[in-house]
Amino acid sequence: MNYILNRYFATEKLIAFSVGLLLFNIYFLSYHGGFHSVDEVSTYAVTESLVKFAKLNTNQIAWTQWATTQAEAQGFFGWDGSVYSKKGFAISLFQAPLYWLALHIPNLGMLQTVSILSAILTAGTAMLIVRFLQRLGYSHQTSIFVALIYGLATIAWVYAKYLFSSPLAGFLLMMTAYLLLAYKHERSTWRLGLAGFCGGLAVLTRANNLLLSGIFGIYLMVITFMDNPSRRRGGHVGTIIIFIIGAMLAGMILLWYNWQRSGNPLQTGYDLTLFTSNFLLGLYKLLFSPLRGLFIYSPILILSIWGWVRFRREHPLEAWLCFGLVSLNVLLFSFWSSGEGLSWGSRFMVPIIPFMVICLTPMLEHKSSILGASKLALTDKACFVTPILLFSFIIQILGVAINPWIFLSQLQQKFGGEFFLEKTNALYDFSTSQIVGQIKNWGVQNSDLIWWQPQAFDGLAFGISMMLVMLSGWLLYHVYKQTVQTTEVLKTSAVLALTIVTTFFLLIRYNQTDPQFGGHDYGYLQALNDIPEGELVITVAENDYHIPMNRLKNKTPLLGFSLNDEPLHPTAYPLLENAVHDKSRLWMVTVGKQPIEPTNRVEAWLAKNAFKATDTWFADEVRLVSYGVNSQSLESQFSEKIEFQEPSGNGIRLIMVSYPHQVKSNQILPVIFEWQISTSLQTNYTIFLQLLSSEGVLVVQHDGQPQGGYAPMQIWQPNEVIIDRHGLAIPETLPCDNYRLIAGLYNPANGERLTTFMGNDFVELGVVTINEMKSAHLRDEPSYLVRKAVHYIYH
Repeated sequence: MNYILNRYFATEKLIAFSVGLLLFNIYFLSYHGGFHSVDEVSTYAVTESLVKFAKLNTNQIAWTQWATTQAEAQGFFGWDGSVYSKKGFAISLFQAPLYWLALHIPNLGMLQTVSILSAILTAGTAMLIVRFLQRLGYSHQTSIFVALIYGLATIAWVYAKYLFSSPLAGFLLMMTAYLLLAYKHERSTWRLGLAGFCGGLAVLTRANNLLLSGIFGIYLMVITFMDNPSRRRGGHVGTIIIFIIGAMLAGMILLWYNWQRSGNPLQTGYDLTLFTSNFLLGLYKLLFSPLRGLFIYSPILILSIWGWVRFRREHPLEAWLCFGLVSLNVLLFSFWSSGEGLSWGSRFMVPIIPFMVICLTPMLEHKSSILGASKLALTDKACFVTPILLFSFIIQILGVAINPWIFLSQLQQKFGGEFFLEKTNALYDFSTSQIVGQIKNWGVQNSDLIWWQPQAFDGLAFGISMMLVMLSGWLLYHVYKQTVQTTEVLKTSAVLALTIVTTFFLLIRYNQTDPQFGGHDYGYLQALNDIPEGELVITVAENDYHIPMNRLKNKTPLLGFSLNDEPLHPTAYPLLENAVHDKSRLWMVTVGKQPIEPTNRVEAWLAKNAFKATDTWFADEVRLVSYGVNSQSLESQFSEKIEFQEPSGNGIRLIMVSYPHQVKSNQILPVIFEWQISTSLQTNYTIFLQLLSSEGVLVVQHDGQPQGGYAPMQIWQPNEVIIDRHGLAIPETLPCDNYRLIAGLYNPANGERLTTFMGNDFVELGVVTINEMKSAHLRDEPSYLVRKAVHYIYH
């Protein structure tokens, strides 16, 4: 038993784990959940498509492609015409297990559950910092203190709330460094291969980490040659090859991902020309500016420059490893001209913060000459370290408690939003620093804490979260004070189990109480849940996209658009044309939009290219519209024109009607009308389409103005042929039989029907046979998408 405890539950490991557990519970205390940036939406959409549909596209947020400039767009159009994220794939992969778990557990919100990922990763990075410093011979006390500085006194805490890729990149880089250090001490081949794999995953997280991989390669070569300079060259090369093979495994995932998106394994979707020659300005922006400066938002890190000098004397190889990773990352992004978006400090710097914090360690530890013992010693440095540390901690409290995006949006209105304030006076004016803005905006109305909101203070959630923080703090104290024993392992296991259970309990509670996702009776969710699973839905709800991402558990594919004053962009047409190709039915859901809204370009397009059948309103201004889209089997019915007569004597000619003679129940019967007038009309008449039983009983009806109201009769031009589509939603319970199909016109103001010259107020179109029910299903034809994508994107 003692061997097992010492082998698998050594004091060093329990201490590191306890630090991570404490930090996770602190992060969960400052949790809010949900999106803060469209970058997060893009990577999350990949996760949703991957888990739900085994696909990689982000068509559910296609509207993001046209909401901003192309340089700021979150994705690109792939080889098949679908929208794909430009972001790294690794963050979406790491989100997938949490998403899958929430998808299959009732009452858990998927987005809210995935939102704890960065907290887990940041806490995990702190654990690795502890283990890294322990392996370098630093005391447990100092290792704990340094890890807590990283977790609570740097911007890492703020980014533990968000779904950016930066915390994952930091975790993977730190894991690579730790595994290489472990290999240096123990020469374990599996650690070397795993280090290479983690380094490759870091590149899969963000392509710029490929440069940092070279630093790890140099470190590995040095420790390999220093260990045994006389060793045969083949042995040294073999060591490097093992590391490269591990990296290549992750690299193969990246190449496959690129190929799936663009058909080119080397195409990442990013524009790699976004570099500037103003290096000094970029360096100032990253390190010292009130807008992004790392040393402004994490002042404690400026001491790492002094600490590195001492760290180099004690551990030169590891010091140069940290220097290489930090300096190369700073150098790269000092030349990078693209903005970081709305962020707290510089999120590009988050991945290298662990290596800056490690350099603080020699400043914080006193090594005794007696037996080489060492301990945490701040006494002689407290006069300047403690105030800076306290200031850094308070800054992070401001960042996690108040939503930083509120003040940044105010700055955008003040300075303009070009490049996210990158080329404005916000880069120099310290009165516009977010730190100042957070103080100005302090108040519950701007809270970014889920338990402290304007509608209520959730005392239960706050109390439980605080209890977990205190319990995990107590655990860390006891594990640090005691050598590893069975009781310490049991205590750690108990606190871990309690943390897991409580976390899921609070996530379920937050799914019920968080107002940003609406209630479970929100009309948008009701409309989406009314749609048969698997049938395509086009959404025009760009302000509510996060709601189905959190709560829609059925596998209904969404295609997201938004209102637009301009005509649809050419790249939108392949998406829409695939939606109506080779399917029997699709749906459109709008939120807060009225019918026939001029800026709803998608509905106008559907009115011309699909067969509107039903139009249902739900609560909260939510509208659900169904369309038939399969017109391949339509047959023309008329060989001569039929004319309806207005009271004024003007005629409306029905030139042609096309519809299928047979249709299955639970589908939509498509009908195409061709109309023509000889004289301009003064009234916008409504068309009615009815299906009658053989006894003349009405069984299905659809009324609507031409082209869904986007082509009212008053704007028709004489002798112009108007193509108008209508659909009848055939009920699933309708008996199989022959039915009469009739149509006509009426004045919506008084309901009076127009009559033909024969005196009838409707036209017999013919007979339709209803066959057995056919289950709705969704089919795709990639080759069709390819043809359309090539046509619209390249021509």
